Amino acid sequence: MPFFFNTARVLATMAFASGLIGSQLAAEQPDSQTPISKDSVIEIYVGKTWVWSAGGSYWAEDGSFFAIWKRKRVAVGTWSATSDGRLCYDATWHEAENSTGNDMKRCWRHVVDSQGVLWKQDVKNQEWYVPKNEFQTRLKTGNRIKSGVKRLRQRYGV
Repeated sequence: MPFFFNTARVLATMAFASGLIGSQLAAEQPDSQTPISKDSVIEIYVGKTWVWSAGGSYWAEDGSFFAIWKRKRVAVGTWSATSDGRLCYDATWHEAENSTGNDMKRCWRHVVDSQGVLWKQDVKNQEWYVPKNEFQTRLKTGNRIKSGVKRLRQRYGV
């Protein structure tokens, strides 16, 4: 009997907590979703490297996309911006010599809420967030990953 009682109490507590967490997450989204323009998306990313914890991605002026991850994976593809505020890349990731690679497409939505605050959503996981200082701290002018991309492309024959 004590085992059931404790299990029931734990389950009830988890259900209550998940309800609170779920409601907090649901509240963290823009109150309105006016997409930023295609030109605005391009202006934010073109000619810049998005610096990650263990790599980065470069959004070239000609629509080329390059990325590296942990000095052993390289992506080569294209990127685009859309009139509904999306930034997308479509690339093949390689991590072995002569591999066919893994195709991947990722997109992020950019909208403005009723107060004029810019929000960003990873379309894959549907989570919204306010980029705050992301564009100032993580987007760097120029191709900061060029040498790493070149080295890995040569190594893997892509």
